Amino acid sequence: AKPSPSKPWSCEYCGQSFGRQEHVKRHIKSVHSGEKPHQCQICGKRFSRNDNLTQHLKTH
Repeated sequence: AKPSPSKPWSCEYCGQSFGRQEHVKRHIKSVHSGEKPHQCQICGKRFSRNDNLTQHLKTH
């Protein structure tokens, strides 16, 4: 996706556009870095973002 006036920031890896630079940084860390620092204490599954872990915990 091309940057637009409402989404001037883009990911250097996939080109996805964002409205805020911090959202690009979060996207790169969670999608492209492979980091998964958040781990479920019940089943051990790992997540790149804490909000994804929080959603997962509701399934137990």
